[in-house]
Amino acid sequence: MKFLYRKYPAKRHEVIEVELNAPAKVKFMTAKEFKHYGAGRTHTYFKGKEEDNMIRFALPFDGIWHAVVENGPGTIRATCKLRAPQPGLELQAQASPENMEA
Repeated sequence: MKFLYRKYPAKRHEVIEVELNAPAKVKFMTAKEFKHYGAGRTHTYFKGKEEDNMIRFALPFDGIWHAVVENGPGTIRATCKLRAPQPGLELQAQASPENMEA
C-alpha cells in the first residue's frame, strides 16, 4: 500500500492540519501504531474533523504522532502542518480510535 506520512513530536491539544487536493483517507496515529501500520499489522488510529479539503486533529496527549494519507488510484498531494491549540475545536468527536485490519 502506498501512503504519504509526516511525523511530529507534539503536545496535547496541538492541532495537526492536513490539506488535500483530492478525497483521501487520513489517519492520525502514535509512533507505536505507525510501526504496526507500516508492517501491515492491525493498528489503531484516530480520525480528524473534516471541513472542505482540510482535516484537523487535536492531539489527545503528548507524544510522537504521525499523519498518514492513504493514496488512492489518482495522485494525491497533501500539505501538513502542526498548529498551536485552537479554541473551540471539539475533542470529543476525535476521542475514540478506530481499529482497522491491515
